[in-house]
Amino acid sequence: MIVHVILGLPGESFTDMLETISYIASFHKKGMPIQGIKLQLLHVLKGTELANYSFHVLSLEEYIDILIACIERLPKDMVIHRLTGDGPKNLLIAPLWSSNKKLVLNRIHQEFKIRDTWQSKNLKTYFTKG
Repeated sequence: MIVHVILGLPGESFTDMLETISYIASFHKKGMPIQGIKLQLLHVLKGTELANYSFHVLSLEEYIDILIACIERLPKDMVIHRLTGDGPKNLLIAPLWSSNKKLVLNRIHQEFKIRDTWQSKNLKTYFTKG
């Protein structure tokens, strides 16, 4: 089974997003069949209901912070199928930075090196709390 998670939903806090990831990781720990995850940022596209509302959309820096925090809480044997995505450029309203996928992936890679971090780095911390 592969789960899909959209990060940055309207009204969702940093803590809410981490709790979602920790919940998914807990299923994996219990031996439930979650082998992979697709992490996706919220896109606002023309012609959608979201386009009619005003709300905070994650900046690239915010997205990288939450993405890395999420990955640090995922089991090392859970396959990450997606780190980001990009909406159709002709429909994309926000976040505009997501349209430059190469830049986004390079920044994520760079930040992993700067922080000296990896998948599952903080997984044990989560499970010893719960």
